[in-house]
Amino acid sequence: MGRNRYVELAIKKVKTNGTGSKTAPYQKPCEKMTEAIVADGGKRGQIVKVCADPTCRVHHPNTPSPQQIERERAEERKRLEKEKVAVTTRHRILATILQRVSAPLKKADLLAVANYLIGHLSYNQVPALAKRHKVEAKNSDSAPELLAKQVSKYEEAALSKLLLEISLLDAAYQRSGATDGVLMDAARRYRVDPEKLQKAVAEDLALKRNKRKTSVAKKTKAKAVTA
Repeated sequence: MGRNRYVELAIKKVKTNGTGSKTAPYQKPCEKMTEAIVADGGKRGQIVKVCADPTCRVHHPNTPSPQQIERERAEERKRLEKEKVAVTTRHRILATILQRVSAPLKKADLLAVANYLIGHLSYNQVPALAKRHKVEAKNSDSAPELLAKQVSKYEEAALSKLLLEISLLDAAYQRSGATDGVLMDAARRYRVDPEKLQKAVAEDLALKRNKRKTSVAKKTKAKAVTA
C-alpha cells in the first residue's frame, strides 16, 4: 500500500489527571485501526498500527464526506454553467451591437473608443497627448482623467482625428524604427508629402539658428560698446 494511502499511528496513552498535552490525530486509535508490516524504508519488517480508511473522521478530519463532495461538485457545475451563460451573453451582445453599427460612427461610439484608448495609454504617451491637446496636469496620474474630460467636449470630427492621433503617437514621437511604416502609410492615404515637410522643417530650424546667432552677436557687440 502506498505511503499516501494510510496513516501510521503512534497511540499515546491519555494521562488520567488530565495534565497531558493535546493528543494529535495520529496518536489516537479508531475503529478501523489495524496492524501492518512495513515493506520498505527504515522500519522494514516491523509491525505497526495504521489506519487505511480515507473516510475515518479521527485521522482524516478534513476529508469531506462523499455527500459533501457531490454537493460541491454540483455547486461547481452550476457556477461554471452560470459563468458560461454570462460570458456567452456578453459575446452575443457585442456581436449584435457590431451588426447594428453604421459608418461613420456616432459621437457616443467615438467617445467610448476614445475613453478606452486614453485609459490604456502607456506611461510615455500620456504627457505627449496631454501636451498636444493643451491639457495641463500636475502629474501623470491626473492627466488621463483631464484628457477624458476635455475629449468629452469634442464633436465627431475631432474625435475621429483623436483616434487616429493616438494610433500614430508612437510612430511620431519615437526614433526611426519599425513604426515608421505606420506613419508613412497614413501620410500616403492623406496625400502628405514627407520629403516636402522635411525640407520645410530643415529651413525652419536653420532660420531659428540664424536668429539666435544674430541675437547673440548683437548682445556681444552691445557689451563691447558699453565697456
